[in-house]
Order: sequence, then C-alpha cells, then structure tokens
Amino acid sequence: MASRTQRRQKRHPLRKLGQLLLGGLLLLLLAGAGYATYVIHQAPTITQAKLQANPGDENNQIYVRYDSIPENYRNAVIATEDRSFESNNGVNMGGLFNLITSNVMAQFGDGTARGGSSITQQLVKLTAFSTSKADQTPRRKIQEIYLALQLTKNFSKPQIFEYYANKIYEGHELYGAQTIAYYYFGEPLSSLTLSQTAIIAGLGQSPTNFNLYTNPDLVARRRNIVLAAMLNDNKINHHEYEEAKATSVTDGLLPR
Repeated sequence: MASRTQRRQKRHPLRKLGQLLLGGLLLLLLAGAGYATYVIHQAPTITQAKLQANPGDENNQIYVRYDSIPENYRNAVIATEDRSFESNNGVNMGGLFNLITSNVMAQFGDGTARGGSSITQQLVKLTAFSTSKADQTPRRKIQEIYLALQLTKNFSKPQIFEYYANKIYEGHELYGAQTIAYYYFGEPLSSLTLSQTAIIAGLGQSPTNFNLYTNPDLVARRRNIVLAAMLNDNKINHHEYEEAKATSVTDGLLPR
C-alpha cells in the first residue's frame, strides 16, 4: 500500500498542471480585457446629430418621425431583425454568441467576424462604420457592441428605432423606409397594406438583390419570411398572414 507521502507526491504534478492552466487562463483573460479596453478607447463618438444625419444627399431620403411609423412596420422589423429589441441592452445575446464563435474561427483562418447584430448595433454600423465585409473585424465588433450599449443608455427605444428606420439603405440610392415606400408604392408607410409593409421591412437585408422591379419572386420569398416571423410573434393572425401572402408583391407598384 502506498504511503501518505507517496500519494501526495503523485498528486503534486496534477496540482502543478492545474495551477499552470489556471494561470494561463487568467493571463488570457487579462490580455483580452486589456485589448478590449484599448479598442474601446479608440471607438468613434456618436452624437444625436450623426444619428439623424442623412447618409446621402438631400434628395435621397424622406425622414419619418417615430409617431408616423406604423405599428405593422415596427413589428415586422423587430420580428425579423431583433426580437428582443424592446427589452435588450442594445446587444442581441444570440447574435453575440455567433459573434464570439465566428471570431474565434476567424483567428484560425475563417477570415470574417460574423454575428446577428441587434437593431441598435446595426444603427451603430450605419452611423459610424463601413458596411463592407472587409470592415467586419473583431476590433470593429468590440467597438460596435460598446457603442450600442452606450446608445441604449443615452437614447430611448423609440428614438433608436426612428434613427434606424431612416438610415437603412433600401436600394436605388435611397435611404429610409419612408423613402422607399414612396418610391415603390407612392404612399407613406402609414398607408401601406400589410403585404407592402412586409416588403419594405424585408428590403434592408439585401436591398440590391431584393429589387421589386427586377427580382419580384425573390422579394416575395423574403416578404413571406417577414410575414411568418410576424405570425410567430403573434403580431398578426393566421387570416391576415394568408391574405397578405396571397397578394402579389407587385400590387400597387408604381411603373418605372
């Protein structure tokens, strides 16, 4: 039978290994925190003037105030882009998980940091950063998260949604939901049908591809995804869903 001294000696290597691993983990955490702090200090400043600024020229945006944004449009965007928008702190935690895993993979050659950004994070991107894939780096993502948290502290949810709805690039060199509503249908957001509203809400994901004049079938598929998300969130009933889904996406479309 091994003596007490011998048993202690056998445990010593394992204890030392554990201590080394713990020490290495602490060093990594400290290094990561230091890097994040450094990056955050270099983040740009976002003012209310920048949030309200027209991304293009004076002729490519029709600004819409929050009180004039219909409930159906708000529900459609939130259901598809950021279901926790009303309650989150500016960061979509599910998207944050995607961000962390993709950034780890990026360090080993995957190349691109990804993640489902919240509406607030998207507003930060539209206001302060390039939307180019080449700009989707871990450094930029850290700053994006930090600035989204700051925006949530300094602005109300209605304000954030208003700024976002007016900054989205909608294709055709136009910015904002109200602008594209007039371009496609000749009506303000508040006068659109449920089908038309779902179309507008779905454009921001890929405005060049979701061109209602050149790709109506693709737009129809995207609209139906938006409608399904609204139904799933109990923002519309099944009858409304089926009726809107059965409507042609070109219904009410202005000729060009």
